[in-house]
Amino acid sequence: MKAENEIMCEFQRKRLKKHFNEIIAKLTDIRDRKDEALKSNLHRKNEQITIWKSRIDKKGKQIIEIMKYMEENNRNMSDKNLIENQRDLKHLLALDIDMGNCDYSVRYKEKVIDDDILESLFGDCFDLDNIGATETNSFQYVTCSEDVLLYLETLNENECYVCDMESDDVDLVNIQSKKKQTLDIGLNVKDMCVINNGICFTTKGGSSIRCLSPSGSISTISILSTDALDVKPVGISNSVDGGLLVSFTDSRRDVDASESDLFRRLVKHMTLTGDIIHEYEYQEDGQTKLFTGPFRLCQNNNTDICVLNMTSDDTGELVIVSFSGHLRYVYRGQNLKENFFPLDLACDSTCNILITDPANSLVHLLSPEGEFLKFLLKEKEIAGPVALSLYKSALWVGTDEEIVKVFDYKSLP
Repeated sequence: MKAENEIMCEFQRKRLKKHFNEIIAKLTDIRDRKDEALKSNLHRKNEQITIWKSRIDKKGKQIIEIMKYMEENNRNMSDKNLIENQRDLKHLLALDIDMGNCDYSVRYKEKVIDDDILESLFGDCFDLDNIGATETNSFQYVTCSEDVLLYLETLNENECYVCDMESDDVDLVNIQSKKKQTLDIGLNVKDMCVINNGICFTTKGGSSIRCLSPSGSISTISILSTDALDVKPVGISNSVDGGLLVSFTDSRRDVDASESDLFRRLVKHMTLTGDIIHEYEYQEDGQTKLFTGPFRLCQNNNTDICVLNMTSDDTGELVIVSFSGHLRYVYRGQNLKENFFPLDLACDSTCNILITDPANSLVHLLSPEGEFLKFLLKEKEIAGPVALSLYKSALWVGTDEEIVKVFDYKSLP
């Protein structure tokens, strides 16, 4: 254990040193550019001085020649010649040279060295032991369905929408496990998110998005297809701008490898009225697909889009895409006994990413960049975590045995 700790410490120190060297390199570049501006002004001003000096020397020689000529020809010079020489002499003596323009003009103005800014450049050292979740409540969620997959979506710190995959109802329950409201949808929910205290949800086999108000009325968001292929909405989440992020897959599940380009797997950023703002389907080359089976998703506070991507019937990965559409990182698990098959995710206030992994009875905690930090919850805290939802410090986790646990989640300040 000591050896492993020493290796990890050395690895983190190397990361710090690397980042320090990158900062020094950038600061050196900034210093060199400003130093070059100071030297450039000196060079330009000295060139002006050289030009003016040359003009003065030339005029001086001309004045000396005229004076010498007038002195030598003083007795024989005609009045007209005298006047012309005096005129030329007067013109030469009237120096049209602004030497003030030759003064060095660039000044350096230093700024106050702000310790906070310097600290922010270096990033932070944080203790993973300070990130954790303490169980505050637990209850059995009873349904009539034999399918035990749960959907959770927190309304606030004390209330959460709970739904079974095969249920037509969505229950609003509080932290004491009391059902406050049952909303009859009449359709099997595929995924859901909270909008204006109600929920927007996708349905099994459905081609539209439904919205259920707290009063129980249902409205439909029609999705204008951008292609002729039969794509269906799967996962749904809020976007940071108040709209929606929706994952889509082609309804034809069996795809021949030779025909895979004919089938679409994508994420759409859209308004609450169904207008498409942006589509995420390909990597920067415009040909390599980002997803094989995009499922649940969410947008981080740093605007990155985090998508759980099913790569086979029993494997998956987390794909992190920038808001502009660039692939940032792919996470495929860390030190696992079973295949990584993530089923739900959430992002905390510091942009860390939480992912459920029921096959390994783990909740993974990742950095905003997708780097593995630790297992937030293990089997002794919660077995078979399937669904999760986070509201401030209230973390709700549902298991494959339909047990709902509520944790007090502490992220970094």
